Amino acid sequence: MQDLSSEELFKAGVKLLKQGKNKDALASIKAAIKKGGYEGAEEMPPNYLSYLGLAIALAEKRYRDGAELCEKAVKKEFYNPTNYLNLGKIYSVGGYRLKALNAFNDGLRIDRTHKELIEELKKIGVRRRPIIPFLQRKNVLNKFLGFLFHKEKMAKS
Repeated sequence: MQDLSSEELFKAGVKLLKQGKNKDALASIKAAIKKGGYEGAEEMPPNYLSYLGLAIALAEKRYRDGAELCEKAVKKEFYNPTNYLNLGKIYSVGGYRLKALNAFNDGLRIDRTHKELIEELKKIGVRRRPIIPFLQRKNVLNKFLGFLFHKEKMAKS
């Protein structure tokens, strides 16, 4: 690991995160930051901030700290959908479903075809609005009309 560059260590950390090896990923990303000579969050590239935040949240269950780092990455590089993906993942595992949905949707506004953002939204399970919005979802009329509309939609496809 000593022979690797900062960028190689960082890429290895991202790969480890995707494999679910969160503690190893955090160690690799921290090593990349140290090797890169970054003193604080202001100096770090946005992608380092974003993945460091995700690794901290997943490996150490420090969701607030991880989210803060990802939010800094979003502010620095608001046009990168991956920053929103990582922020949304932190919110999701931290139990903040609505914030996660907002982060994923913000990322999709930048790139509508981002596969990982779409997958995360599917995992969360976004429901359609009730047919009659001013009635509760559990209302018999909403349930019945929803059933009819869904049945008709399935028949057309």
